[in-house]
Amino acid sequence: MKKLVLVLAAVLILTACGRESPAPQTVSFSLEANPTTGYSWQVSQSEELFKVESSYTQKHADGMVGVGGFETFTLTPLKAGATELTLTYARPWENGEKSDQLVYCFEVDQNLQVTMTNGYSTAVDEPIPVPTPTIT
Repeated sequence: MKKLVLVLAAVLILTACGRESPAPQTVSFSLEANPTTGYSWQVSQSEELFKVESSYTQKHADGMVGVGGFETFTLTPLKAGATELTLTYARPWENGEKSDQLVYCFEVDQNLQVTMTNGYSTAVDEPIPVPTPTIT
């Protein structure tokens, strides 16, 4: 009887170890930007759930000066929870005066799967289109 219990326990342990959690999802989106004007996107989170990485791509051919482009953000979840991610487009030295903001609300579950619950613009002069993030 003792051997049977040990065999069953071993089978249960091996079965549990064989199950894999899904890979963490990532979130990505691109926003228009032109760093030559001094403006840049600054990211803040109400709860630090994501590792945030960004890269900039110029719209025009290399060597042209003063042209805009796109800043692409990639968010990788670090833990479960809910957060409000705020992106502010402003000149850092102006302390946020006349800054435009995009706000995304995300929920991350225990398996690091991401759901966007809301997205909106708090633009000062005219609404900024809120791009729908790609969740992969």
